[in-house]
Amino acid sequence: MTHKPLIMRTVLLTAFIFFAFSANAQLMQGTYFVAAKTGLSIREKPDASSKVLDKIPYGAKVTTIDEDLAWKEIITENMTGYWKKVKFNNKTGYIVDNYLLPWAPPKLATIKDLKQYLAQSAAPAAPKVVTRSGSMNQITESGWELTKQVYKNGGEYHQFNAYEYGSDTYFLPGFSIQQGFLLCRLIPEFKEVFGEKDEFPLTSRTYKKDEKEFDIKVIRTNNDETDNSPFSIEKIKISFEDGAYYEFEMYMQDNQLVVFFSGGV
Repeated sequence: MTHKPLIMRTVLLTAFIFFAFSANAQLMQGTYFVAAKTGLSIREKPDASSKVLDKIPYGAKVTTIDEDLAWKEIITENMTGYWKKVKFNNKTGYIVDNYLLPWAPPKLATIKDLKQYLAQSAAPAAPKVVTRSGSMNQITESGWELTKQVYKNGGEYHQFNAYEYGSDTYFLPGFSIQQGFLLCRLIPEFKEVFGEKDEFPLTSRTYKKDEKEFDIKVIRTNNDETDNSPFSIEKIKISFEDGAYYEFEMYMQDNQLVVFFSGGV
């Protein structure tokens, strides 16, 4: 009985820290990279109707400028972001931070999956580690193989193979769930999950696309189904069938984004 208040305070503190990481990952001042394919307009004022001063190309590095004014919110494609002050080509203006990533975005002509993107972003920190059970030349029902690779920027890639099943798990430190959506939409590996014109999912639903049925579950920290804020989202889970059964998950683990993609019969 005497330990319950301490346990409760610990649980509440953990929940608060989790929410703070999720909510503020998109808000911090710093250096980012433009991940809008057509570039990002820098405007004279923090307003979508304001004069365009220049166009910042895809992949360009920008550093946000701190200012005393309150940030102005903007929603695009269901993503909630803010107008941030930046300097580019000797012009100072405002851009929408919805289309910024903490790492350089994928090279569109060459990057086909998230494993390649991790390799683009940083060199391996050590040789990959492989653990297995059974022969991998002919995986039996009890055989499996797990490969792990860690990169110098803290990213990780885990690949699991078993009998008629396989999964890939990616860890991206410093990414928010919204930034994960933006990144996955740029990588062909996830074209079935997030199409180029798909908006950020805010609610659970079932829908059909290309004759395939997709089930999206949006899980929130507050369990409030009427909440449309992206900052209370704990996990996005998408499942569909296309010859095999596929499952995609994206969620925050402390300050890193986890992307899980599996397929099997």
